[in-house]
Amino acid sequence: MKEITALGIASPEVKMAKDLLSGKKVSEAKDLFVCEGLWAAEKLIQEKITVPYFFFCPEIIKTPEEQAQVDALSNYAENSYSISMKACSKISDREGADGFFIIAKMPSYSLSDLENKLEDNMVIMILDGQEQPGNIGAILRSLDCAGGQFAIMTNRRVRLTHPRLIRSSLGAAFLMPVAEAPMDELMDWLEKHNFKAIVTDLTATKSYREIDYTGRIAIVAGNEFKGISPEWRNKKISQPVIIPMLGSCESLNVGFASTLVAYEAGLRQKGL
Repeated sequence: MKEITALGIASPEVKMAKDLLSGKKVSEAKDLFVCEGLWAAEKLIQEKITVPYFFFCPEIIKTPEEQAQVDALSNYAENSYSISMKACSKISDREGADGFFIIAKMPSYSLSDLENKLEDNMVIMILDGQEQPGNIGAILRSLDCAGGQFAIMTNRRVRLTHPRLIRSSLGAAFLMPVAEAPMDELMDWLEKHNFKAIVTDLTATKSYREIDYTGRIAIVAGNEFKGISPEWRNKKISQPVIIPMLGSCESLNVGFASTLVAYEAGLRQKGL
């Protein structure tokens, strides 16, 4: 068992954890993210993701299962600290602090890294200029659930390590490869590797259920307010589709829309 250091509320480590969770000094630790609670403990250890810091309040451990998770993570993390509930409340960005804070290092991927993961039939997601971290996290979670392999961010407005993004992704943000690339480089890469870019468009004539999902499929999820970037409409690889609206609203939230298309593509490719 590794040595566990007890920290006071005014310690530099507690302040560092608070700054990370609140988004301060991100430039100094841009590859670190915080998971509040123990929900990610097993996933981080299984995937061998680096955990520089683990903070926990001994008073809040209630079950043998929680104790086993704390012991495993304390041994795995590079530095483990016990803190008071008062320190937990200082770190947490919400009421009812869980009493456990895992600070881990986000894996980094480039487009060339993703080439090792290409398959003849696959589904990926393009995150184009989205601004709401909760939306991005939910989309990554949906992509994972639909059997998608990886995602690529372009025109990025939100850091991948944002706490709300991490929380809403339920781990998909760090378990699934997510790369970032400029738009022109991304489009050339998709064309080079024979992807079809599925873009939802209110002017499209084909329903998302009427197209061919064989091969390499890239689903484009656009900005929550402006939609996809105009460049997508002029590309040979782009295939516009429409999701029929049965009520008075003209479109779905981008998270729901991309989830529908991702599941349609995933189920079709698996013959379900």
